[in-house]
Amino acid sequence: MVKAPSARRGARAKRPESRDGLIKVIAVFKLVKTLLLVAVGLGSLKLLNPATAESADRWASALAWRLGPRAASAVRDGVSSLSDSRLKLIGIVAFLYAGLFGVEGVGLWMGKRWAEYLTIIATSSFVPFEVYELIRHASWQRGATLGINLLVVGYLV
Repeated sequence: MVKAPSARRGARAKRPESRDGLIKVIAVFKLVKTLLLVAVGLGSLKLLNPATAESADRWASALAWRLGPRAASAVRDGVSSLSDSRLKLIGIVAFLYAGLFGVEGVGLWMGKRWAEYLTIIATSSFVPFEVYELIRHASWQRGATLGINLLVVGYLV
């Protein structure tokens, strides 16, 4: 005898609560990344305004005493060397990634299986670039990012 579709669907949809909790943690992580990327996108587009760019330069100078002159100089040089077209590109790319991470985060929060697959594919696609950057310029931040992303992919797989 064949079971009714609703009975099969109900049995398949049940997951352990601990798995749901960890999926929610990953969803929050993706949504936080979404907010940060929206801020980066808005910030890069805002820097196209000369008054805002000058204000950012003053802000970086004021931070020199907290960060140290070398770090503040690096921030100031990095921001001031960006052309308008580069700032626009940064803004567009940040918004596109924010959209991807937002879809992943909301889908994971809602417990959608497709969101798990999307997260596995999207996160795995960044791993080669993260490894390359880690080899080029090793830092604990890059190592942590790679580690977290590998843990997320490993868990979802």
